[in-house]
Amino acid sequence: MYTQMPFTIGLPTRSSMTDTKITKVWFPEPKTENDSFAGKDETWFQWISRATSKKGQESRRFLNENISKVPLAWQSKLYNDFHTRDWHTVFFELIVARTLQILGGQIEVELPVKETNRRPDFYARFADETITVEATVPELNRATGKQMEWNEELVEIVEGLTPSGWTVLVWRLPKLGPNDSKRDFKRAIAQAFRAIPPNPSSDATSLEIGGFEDELYFTLLPGRSGKRAAAARGMVAGADDTESRIRAAVTYKKRQVRKSGAPIVLAISASPFGGLDDFDQALYGLTFESVDHKGKTIRTGFKPTGLFGTPRAEAPTLAGVLAYRSVGFTEVIDPVLYLHPRFNEALPEALKKLEVRSMNASGIQTRPALAKNVLDELNFVVLR
Repeated sequence: MYTQMPFTIGLPTRSSMTDTKITKVWFPEPKTENDSFAGKDETWFQWISRATSKKGQESRRFLNENISKVPLAWQSKLYNDFHTRDWHTVFFELIVARTLQILGGQIEVELPVKETNRRPDFYARFADETITVEATVPELNRATGKQMEWNEELVEIVEGLTPSGWTVLVWRLPKLGPNDSKRDFKRAIAQAFRAIPPNPSSDATSLEIGGFEDELYFTLLPGRSGKRAAAARGMVAGADDTESRIRAAVTYKKRQVRKSGAPIVLAISASPFGGLDDFDQALYGLTFESVDHKGKTIRTGFKPTGLFGTPRAEAPTLAGVLAYRSVGFTEVIDPVLYLHPRFNEALPEALKKLEVRSMNASGIQTRPALAKNVLDELNFVVLR
């Protein structure tokens, strides 16, 4: 990320990195038509740079618009990071930067901390307070996530062959990777749809279809209510390690951001698997109930088993966590601010526009968001 001259005081002064003039289209439109699916060894950067499909065009538009709005001196480094680093990590850093800007912050990128020489991702200066923000993407359920990405190619094949007047619910798909032949799969889908009329009659009912050695199962429903033919996609089974990964990320990252000179907020992406329950348990703890021998509930309570629940006298390293549940081109759900119960300093009022969660002796307290759909300003990708 961007590096400027080392500063030698506790907090950085405002830099000139606030110019949002568009000086370059970082992801230009490709000159050669190629709307094929991504290959097994093809990176996100490679696919977006060459894909001429509607999805590719809209993805480039999204990136170019949002890169143009971050500090000018960071833009070339950000583009290079998309090429050379983990795509999801860099994409999330862009989303966090834009979140801070949309909430009213002026951001400075990777300024060195004098006492540790560490470089937190962002200093965000708001009208009332300045905070340090570090962004991280834990490696959640990676094998399951990879199979879900591969499944999307199969779903698009099913959609392309689905009769125009029907909706398909895809429940089970064969385990085919990007480099596996799809010829037999396409043949099986085409054969299944061959006897189905394009436009169902008024008394048509749903159809259950299976095959491909029992690895394929889907339902056809008469009518097309959504923009896409597939209203449901095949799920992938696997052990969920989201909570433990969030814990590990917090433990690891707080060592990197100590002594930054401003309250520290850790932004964590649990997309696409995590929910707020995972953050609740990892950061705060668990609710419980006790039952007697007849199964009657005799007591309920809360155990502060999360990382923020440990009672200590000293002030915490982290002021809180910004929890992101869904991060992608088509959607970024507004994050939720989790406050550390031992943090007693001030945070920017702008952060409190988001949903805020806190913890006391009785359990987890939730204050609803004061503003909804804050991140719609990102101008998400819409595929029609």
